[in-house]
Amino acid sequence: MKIVTPVLVACVTAGVVLALVNYRLAPASSACALKGLADAHAAVSKEVKDISAQLVVQSRGFCATVSTDMAFAMKLIVEKDASAPEVSDIAGRYMKAMNFDFLEITDAEYKILSSGHFPASAGNILTRKSAMPERAATCLYENIRGTETLSLQVKIPFTCEGVKFYCFGGIAVDTAFISRMQPFPGITLFIKQGGEILGMDDIQTMSAIKDNVIVINDKQWFAASHALPWVGEGDAPELILLKKEAGSMNLLDLL
Repeated sequence: MKIVTPVLVACVTAGVVLALVNYRLAPASSACALKGLADAHAAVSKEVKDISAQLVVQSRGFCATVSTDMAFAMKLIVEKDASAPEVSDIAGRYMKAMNFDFLEITDAEYKILSSGHFPASAGNILTRKSAMPERAATCLYENIRGTETLSLQVKIPFTCEGVKFYCFGGIAVDTAFISRMQPFPGITLFIKQGGEILGMDDIQTMSAIKDNVIVINDKQWFAASHALPWVGEGDAPELILLKKEAGSMNLLDLL
């Protein structure tokens, strides 16, 4: 009993001290987590900007190539044969080399002349793409054989032998895109658009982000969002960043 009593007293004292230390460290822990979240948000924003700029550069390079392709000009402009392989196959020949998921050329009226991702769509009119800004990346849904796929694309105008055309090219906004956006360990990243979630499973309920806190399935997380540029109806897609559950950090997190 003489041994047990001091041990119990020591344990209780240690528990009280640890609780007190955790209580005092809570604001510092939260500030540290929020700083990490802000750094992650800045990194994700920069990555989106860099990818968008790269899409513009690559698409401009493709346009420059097409504008000087004499076989393309001869068949389309001189012979007016839009079905010739020199015209219809040109997007497909370059799309994979550019590491694009989507690439197509239209005339000034948005009629598809060549599509690398959906060759059979040649002749269709891309009316909805007329609203896309020029020389800037934006998200929109791309119809591929009846399947609507979220994408990040650019619209580049160019001329060939004095005739105006448009190039549309870009990448899918999917789980691979989310992985590419991952800033560093400790951050969970997913895409939310309205009620649709991509990149995080088993979400039953989700609150709005308020004061950098979000509640998912009754658990709190520190959170931030980055809205992606959007052309279309409804809500714009957002990249949601999550940090360790709010209120769950303790002294051990700092060791």
